[in-house]
Amino acid sequence: MRIIQASSYFYPHIGGVETHVLELAKSLQDMGHEVIVLCAAVPKSDPEEVLNGLHIYRFPALDLPYVPFIYALRRRFAQFRADVIHSHYPPPFMSYGAVKGLPQVPHVLTYHCDLEIPDHIANLRIPSVLKHSIQRVNNSLYAKPVLDAVNQIIATTQSYAESSPLLQNYQYEIVPNGVRLEAFDSLHDASERKVKQVLFVGRLSSVKGIDYLIKAAKIVLKQHKDATFLIVGDGEERQSLKALTKGYENCIKFCGHISRRALVELYKSSAVLVLPSFTRLEAFGVVLLEAMACETPVIASQIPGVLDVIGEGGFLVKPCSPQSIATAIQNIFENPADARRMGKKGRKLVEQKYDWKIVAQQILGVYANVQD
Repeated sequence: MRIIQASSYFYPHIGGVETHVLELAKSLQDMGHEVIVLCAAVPKSDPEEVLNGLHIYRFPALDLPYVPFIYALRRRFAQFRADVIHSHYPPPFMSYGAVKGLPQVPHVLTYHCDLEIPDHIANLRIPSVLKHSIQRVNNSLYAKPVLDAVNQIIATTQSYAESSPLLQNYQYEIVPNGVRLEAFDSLHDASERKVKQVLFVGRLSSVKGIDYLIKAAKIVLKQHKDATFLIVGDGEERQSLKALTKGYENCIKFCGHISRRALVELYKSSAVLVLPSFTRLEAFGVVLLEAMACETPVIASQIPGVLDVIGEGGFLVKPCSPQSIATAIQNIFENPADARRMGKKGRKLVEQKYDWKIVAQQILGVYANVQD
């Protein structure tokens, strides 16, 4: 098949959806299909690129926070031909452009999460009235028309789809996110696991709950003074988060963006990965799978989507609760044998359910159904 993957953000932009689209495209390509990726040129990059045989077309866009706006999108889509379009929502514009520009092509949409405007972006507080207005406009002008028009909707977890104010009104199939296990197994494990090293991986944004993790770290450090907390990633909240660590800089460290190899080594050497996100913008948490693939226990907020993912591979904690996070971390530190068993169960779950070889086959089945 000739397959279009349409996503507002893609490499070199970094994020969960971007990783999902890249790994899906590579997996489909490995199975012998031709894959074209259409995306926004955010950050500014080559308008056309071939990356390991994958054709990428990037369109000029207005770089608005979280929602790059692409000009003349319907016309841009109309110049391509494919057997199937697979678009990724949100942001809504690529899905909308595909519906309008190539209405005759079977269209599958993965609904990654509800569009939810955060309370603030960096130091800019978003008024509640403005937030709700943007969400209403998105739902009425973009999301509902797109969901009405596509041939099949994919949700990544049952709990998220059932609790989504928008998605619960539609028919959908559940196909989870995935990880490429060989990408973790092929890298040499150069360092031993550090029993008091805590890891966070993700964008430094207000919705990730990193401030709650920092507060939890201060609680943990009262009893475990030799613990280390590593925060990997970058984003608009970096400076405000660093300010929260004053006096703890030797124990709570910001690593910025690091290479894939270095990240895998951190997964493998850490005692636990923590994902303290608390809003509906976190619908799955691919970093949980990445840590579990490395036999690393995980701690995550008990929110829709995320609560379906980890099984017996870690702990679910009360959202926005530094004390709950701290208690779970201390449990990992003080019960290393249980932590090892948790890590092995997480790895087994990834092997059985979340390997891209399994997930891509499920998505191919969806494609076949919409072409019938």
